[in-house]
Amino acid sequence: MNLLRHLSIMRRRKPTTYPFLLFLFCLYNAPAHCQIQQINQELNKLSLIKDSVSKINTLNRLGTLYRTRNADSCFYYGMEAKRMATNIRYRNGQTDADHVIAFALFKKGLYAESLELLGKILPYYQKLDDTENIVRVYLDMAEVENKGISDRAKITSLLHTAIQTGRKLKKDSIMSDVYLTYLNRGPKLSEDSITYYLNKSTEIASRYHDEPILAHNRMWQADLLFSNGQKEKALSLVKQSMSEAQRTGNAILEIGSLITLSNYENDPYKKLEHLYQAYEVAQKSGDKYLENYILTLSLAVGNYLGDKDEIIKVYVELEKAMSADWERSRKFMGDYVKYNTIENDNRLLSEKNAQRALWLVIISAAALIVVLAIYLIMLRRNRKAKEQVEALNNTANLQIIAMEEMKHEAIREEQQRLGQDLHDGLSSSIASIKHQLEILSMDTDDTHLKAKLGMLQAEITKAYTAARAKSHEWFNTADGEQEHTFEQRIKFLTDTALPGSRYKKDIHIDDDALHHVSMDTRIALLRIIQEAITNIIKHAKAKKVDILIYAEIDKLIMAIKDDGTGLVGKNSISGKSTMGLQSIHRRVRYMDGETNIQSDSKGTEITISIPLTQS
Repeated sequence: MNLLRHLSIMRRRKPTTYPFLLFLFCLYNAPAHCQIQQINQELNKLSLIKDSVSKINTLNRLGTLYRTRNADSCFYYGMEAKRMATNIRYRNGQTDADHVIAFALFKKGLYAESLELLGKILPYYQKLDDTENIVRVYLDMAEVENKGISDRAKITSLLHTAIQTGRKLKKDSIMSDVYLTYLNRGPKLSEDSITYYLNKSTEIASRYHDEPILAHNRMWQADLLFSNGQKEKALSLVKQSMSEAQRTGNAILEIGSLITLSNYENDPYKKLEHLYQAYEVAQKSGDKYLENYILTLSLAVGNYLGDKDEIIKVYVELEKAMSADWERSRKFMGDYVKYNTIENDNRLLSEKNAQRALWLVIISAAALIVVLAIYLIMLRRNRKAKEQVEALNNTANLQIIAMEEMKHEAIREEQQRLGQDLHDGLSSSIASIKHQLEILSMDTDDTHLKAKLGMLQAEITKAYTAARAKSHEWFNTADGEQEHTFEQRIKFLTDTALPGSRYKKDIHIDDDALHHVSMDTRIALLRIIQEAITNIIKHAKAKKVDILIYAEIDKLIMAIKDDGTGLVGKNSISGKSTMGLQSIHRRVRYMDGETNIQSDSKGTEITISIPLTQS
């Protein structure tokens, strides 16, 4: 059957049987001009992306944009996304990459492999309730089934499921694709049914400004007009599409329009002319699949004409295109082998990850037990240290209260002395004066003088009574308790805070050195010792503590030494001091003294010197 007879028969059939419409559907699913812009935008930002998840998503978008433009590029970006997503275990990225790869396998003729992969990713999208991707998988399955097994009933069932699923979408832009796929891949439909689905597709595409779908719909409308004998209206629509394609630089739309014009031509030479124009556009666009397809159509026309020159010219170009396609196919198969290697690596990686996860759980549990044990030990140590510090503070406070009592005792002793002096001296003198006044009053007969002497006698009696009462009050003050030595007080303090079972203590205090030291200075020294022992308990982890107090010419020297870990970190001498060390410095400065602290890994020694003249 020659080509013209074949075309003539096709014109008498229903529009859904036209092979070129099916071909155009594949073409127009790729929004050419806008798509190229999107590809360039994604490529420009790809190198700037640092986040792995964002990079994987961008690679998957690039693979999707290349779906119908270039199967090799589609497969490449899908593989890159798959590799990265697998390394970081990004499940969504892996599934989207598998979807891209499945379509590339379909375009390369690996139908069984494509269907198998689509069957694996469909349950994951269903689990996520990702309706749009579910619909896309059904559409892709229908395309693969059509090219491979061509089970029309199964294809129709898949498309019905896609339509039912897509009705749940709020953003239903994909439904324009669904209805067009149903027109092209579904059952034979009446002209009314074709018009119904075409109108639904057009309405959705217009709402979302989907120019590629609208252009394809115009081709369907042109075909309907052509099949009904309205060739001029059909040509007008096709020329309108071609003019728009040339204006916007949409190579795919222009090629489709030229192929349609070729199909409508009765003159074989004009048919070839349109096909050659389409071939030139395809060469400029770099789409080798389109070049092969157009050359195949041109060869059929050339064979019908019997024009050897045209046939040879087409054969030469076709051989070049097929060689290039073979090289691409060979490279693709190498990439497909790599993909299978990635899949095997993924399985091995999953097994290793499972083992690592088990070990991680075991190690984490062991680490948790160790951390808990350390925490309990530290908690126990902190509790003991807190108890020691509380005991130290309580004992220090008791000792200082006792020393304050000693100050008051000294005052009471002075009051006793004054009372004794008052009783022995002033009271005796007043009694003698009173006695003399009584004698004078008895010897005089002057009534006026006697009255005055009586008044003086009464006042002297009052003074005598007051002096005698005050002297008895001061004299009868209690003796107070026997004073403990300063060394005994310090030993009592250290024994309470540093039990002998855990600490070795060596305390030497020269009582003669403290003979002329005021009680306030002694209290300050006791507070300094208290602060030093608190630091030893909290930070030093010492086992031995030495305290030495002695006089050196005009200075009182006190040294406190331990064999602990020394002052490190935040407690270091060069760094910020603890509150305890600051308190020691402040107390010593108040007494016009000096502080010297020597510390290393073998222990710490605090030495203070206080002028005795200031004490």
